[in-house]
Amino acid sequence: MAPAKTQADARTPSPDQPRADGRLLQFVGFRLDRSDYAVAIRRVQEIILMTPITRLPQTPAEVEGLINLRGSVLPVVNLRTRFGLPPREFDDETRIVVVNVGSRTVGLIVDAVSQVMRVAEDQVQPPPPGVASVAVSAISGLVKEGDRLVITLDVDRLCGDLDAEPMPAGPGSGAVPEPGRTP
Repeated sequence: MAPAKTQADARTPSPDQPRADGRLLQFVGFRLDRSDYAVAIRRVQEIILMTPITRLPQTPAEVEGLINLRGSVLPVVNLRTRFGLPPREFDDETRIVVVNVGSRTVGLIVDAVSQVMRVAEDQVQPPPPGVASVAVSAISGLVKEGDRLVITLDVDRLCGDLDAEPMPAGPGSGAVPEPGRTP
């Protein structure tokens, strides 16, 4: 007779949450401006140096464009723009964190990759209620590490609207009108 399954045996981690190895969760940490962020390591395909980006017209401001990664073309999102942070020139520390979002692969431009973190599951606190923004809606948790606060992100919520229809050209859309025409 097979042993009865416990409730813990029936739990399987969702793709939104980092994989728990025992009681430890693993994240890839990175910096944007003066803040620390992290994504579940099992969602990260790889981390690459900045590479030439092909810009696309009439895309949301945070979509920098497309890159060719060994024959696969993927969109690249600038997280500074996505989170409303001031622009910054790309430098030697700038990286593209390539993540898997559902059946898609997306590149996330970050200021610097800092570390691989192993965190006890009970160290991850839920996001704070009552604050509305794109950045806050993508927060999956908060981790206190010494005197630092690391914000963990849910890549599905962060990149989920990339499949949305392009915005029509017009005032406020960011689209550039054709010469001789006004929006």
